[in-house]
Amino acid sequence: MKISRHPGKWIFGVMTLATLVILGATANAAGNGYRTIYRFQGGSDGRLPLAVPVADRNGDLYGTTGNGGAYNLGTVYKLTAPRTRAGKWTKTVLHSFASNEGGYPVSVMLGKDGNLYGADHSQNIFELMPPTSPDSPWKYALLYTLNPNGDGSWPEGRLVFDADGNLYGAAHQGGDLGCGVNGGCGTAFELKRPTRKGGKWHFKVLHAFTGKPDGAVPYAGATFDGSGNLYGTTSGGGSYDWGAVYRLNPPKKKGQGWTETVLYSFDTTNNNIIRPDGPVAFDSSGNLYGTTAFGGDPNCQGGYGCGVVFELVPSTQKDRAWTYATLYEFHGGNDGVDPQGYMVFDSRGNLYSTTYLGGKAQGGTTFRLSPSVLGSGSWMEAVLHWFPDNKKDGYEPEEGITWGKWGDLYGVTLGGGTGCGQDGGCGTVFELQP
Repeated sequence: MKISRHPGKWIFGVMTLATLVILGATANAAGNGYRTIYRFQGGSDGRLPLAVPVADRNGDLYGTTGNGGAYNLGTVYKLTAPRTRAGKWTKTVLHSFASNEGGYPVSVMLGKDGNLYGADHSQNIFELMPPTSPDSPWKYALLYTLNPNGDGSWPEGRLVFDADGNLYGAAHQGGDLGCGVNGGCGTAFELKRPTRKGGKWHFKVLHAFTGKPDGAVPYAGATFDGSGNLYGTTSGGGSYDWGAVYRLNPPKKKGQGWTETVLYSFDTTNNNIIRPDGPVAFDSSGNLYGTTAFGGDPNCQGGYGCGVVFELVPSTQKDRAWTYATLYEFHGGNDGVDPQGYMVFDSRGNLYSTTYLGGKAQGGTTFRLSPSVLGSGSWMEAVLHWFPDNKKDGYEPEEGITWGKWGDLYGVTLGGGTGCGQDGGCGTVFELQP
């Protein structure tokens, strides 16, 4: 069984370009500063890595595979960092999901307590606790199982923590089943940590999406700002049914609920820039960045477009609309198709992420967007690595990238690798020096 982050959806792409953009500029066409640090072998080792890895303070990486493991229901794994950048990473399966635990994990995050927290496609939120002795296994605990009729279903993207260690996320279906979307419009939810040892976690729906005008089908997880507000995207709904960027404000008084505000609704009048499937990120000034799966260059992907990176700037006046700008349109050539993964910034304000497809060999790319020094609003793109569409090096880096040891970037590919006995490969983990 092949699990996709977007079940039943294989993606086109969309984005926008400007005169200062260097189309398809390749900083390292297929290699400088890039290497595959692990190739999944299938079977008990796992296959189809679905979560962008998360790094601990030592630089070790943690992630999930949606299939494989001892029971073919997926795994949580650890890659232990070598002492030197050129050294070999060591991979360990921390947990193989059994039938009584659900399975097909899609995300994992590291808590301040050293435990791992994640979600799976069996509607479960789970915790993994480190062993108390070297020979002991990690301990699995089920925190909550979502009820699709009210809680939501198919939680996607990373879970995020607030300052107290409570968990927040989004489910892209379920919730309001009468909203006009088959299976429901999805929810944003909270899982509150127990107040006493051995107590139960408390689940609460913060918002059930209704389609128009507030949004529908939030594929990506939520993101906190510095004030405790939650932000995210919906791939449908909004004022025009083409997706939206939303904010959820926590209650101001006891007994009140969270309040949703649509910051921007996508429509077909702006170069058909629609379907924001990925998560959002903030720069140091509080501006919000995201991607869309369609739109931009009308000559790309048969008129659907190849995806864009956009920016939303908050108004200086309370309750005024945020200002939208397209920073870059993808054109489907060397520069990539369909950006939808996690994005990160460096100290200079450059933005890094991946495209799921496209590039010189059509297996996807990692890219950098740099702000224009001339202040035109156009950002310059450089392709840092393109993925050959073959089994050895990996391809289809759907999940984006994250920072890790030595200030390098890390991510996964859904396909590729060697020796796993699976047509198309079992997936890889890669390292990139920016």
